[in-house]
Amino acid sequence: MKNLFNICAFVFALVLISTTSCRRVETKSDTKLKVGVFDKNGDSPWCIEDAIQALKIDPSIDCEVIRASQIVSDEILDFDAIVFPGGSGRSETQSLGESGMDRVVQLVKDKGIAVVGICAGAYIMSNTPDYPCLKLTGFEAIDIEHDHRGHGLAKFSLSEEGKKIFPELADRDISFCQYYEGPVLISANDEVEKTDLGTMLSDVHTVEGSPADMTNNRPFIVSAKLGKGKVASFVGHPECTPGMRWMLPRIVRWATNSEMISYPKSVVRPDFFKNEIIYTKDIQELQTKYYANLSGTKEEKLEAIDKVIELACWSSKKWIPGMLRDKDADVRAKASRAIVLLERTDALPDLEMAVVNEKNDDCKKQLQTSLQDLKLILGKNRK
Repeated sequence: MKNLFNICAFVFALVLISTTSCRRVETKSDTKLKVGVFDKNGDSPWCIEDAIQALKIDPSIDCEVIRASQIVSDEILDFDAIVFPGGSGRSETQSLGESGMDRVVQLVKDKGIAVVGICAGAYIMSNTPDYPCLKLTGFEAIDIEHDHRGHGLAKFSLSEEGKKIFPELADRDISFCQYYEGPVLISANDEVEKTDLGTMLSDVHTVEGSPADMTNNRPFIVSAKLGKGKVASFVGHPECTPGMRWMLPRIVRWATNSEMISYPKSVVRPDFFKNEIIYTKDIQELQTKYYANLSGTKEEKLEAIDKVIELACWSSKKWIPGMLRDKDADVRAKASRAIVLLERTDALPDLEMAVVNEKNDDCKKQLQTSLQDLKLILGKNRK
């Protein structure tokens, strides 16, 4: 009987060990990432929306708009990352307040929550004298007195470290990204473990009085490690650049130590733009002309849709969705194709209703195709 008891105990132990060893250990790659996009009391709604839509490319990222009140509460501990979007750096830090700024730094260093800044967000994450900032990235903004220097589709290159995070661009000497008066960065004199991931190659100084040779050959994408956390900043706006929007969810994955998954060809399109487009006076006059033509004759509208995309017009995202409700079927169909090219997933409700209301059979087929293509841009075809 004693031997039988020992045998039973041994078998039970084997089963227990086997069950325990086969139990799946959940890693960060198996879980959702919760990301908060900071809203500084309603400023720059397009910058906020662009960031949210870009993050939705990733099937494992759940994102929502957050406010300073959430950052200073325990609610923020449920988040994996915070994104500070474009807009106004001073208004972002003013909204955070001094204790809110201290809280963000503490969340990075002690809690390991990632922080990513875009344009104005890159400003506030810098270590810049006489500027309200978080001192997270180890880079300093200079020539702030000429912050209003111009904008355009800028060219940039990646460092070897940058190519590890964005291998889709590793074979490219030059890539392109929207730039809208982001900070001119240099390495700060601090102890932060910083890395330059990319360099801006464009010389943007279209506003009278702004100096030449200030933006070119400066850091364009930067990262740093502080305590338990990681941070990164974009000087430009990949989140609103067709073909490059995936760079935002990718850097969030890097900063949260998550698996670096690939994204579909429908969003990874570094060849979408072929050349630098600095918004000089001549270019801005052309952009103004084609903006006006979006409400012109049928022929003017059809041409203007192509031109606002070709010229990388900053505000084309605002105007094209409304053309789904144009009275001409050809214009409606072309607008739907343009929305897909621009990756305007925020226009999904507009396109869905356009399909429902469309009476022209040929146009309806195009709208349905565009709707399907637009949905595929979102991670796992999410709602």
